[in-house]
Amino acid sequence: MNKIWMLAILAWACCHAAAATSIALPNETAMYPATSHPGYLPALQKCLICHSADYAALQPPLSEARWRDITEKMRLAFKAPLTAEEAVLIAGYLADAQRQGVLSSRPPPAGSR
Repeated sequence: MNKIWMLAILAWACCHAAAATSIALPNETAMYPATSHPGYLPALQKCLICHSADYAALQPPLSEARWRDITEKMRLAFKAPLTAEEAVLIAGYLADAQRQGVLSSRPPPAGSR
């Protein structure tokens, strides 16, 4: 009899756990700034598969070499669908966008543009 009660309790718990809550996330609004840089399109096509543009925008100012380290880590360690050439282009784009002040999660200071 105890086994039957245990099975009944487990079945009840599983059914109620499966019908748990849903989570509504806010709409994604961040986007990589459009430029003529050759790394812009690969960034749109490949980076946004796994994370938002805010992920890059929230990074501190980084050199192009440091961005290359990051894109290589994404490619090799996290298996991002990037070729080595795309990783270099994306790193250049991100460094360039940061230098120009267009890749930022914070609004530019008043009068800076």
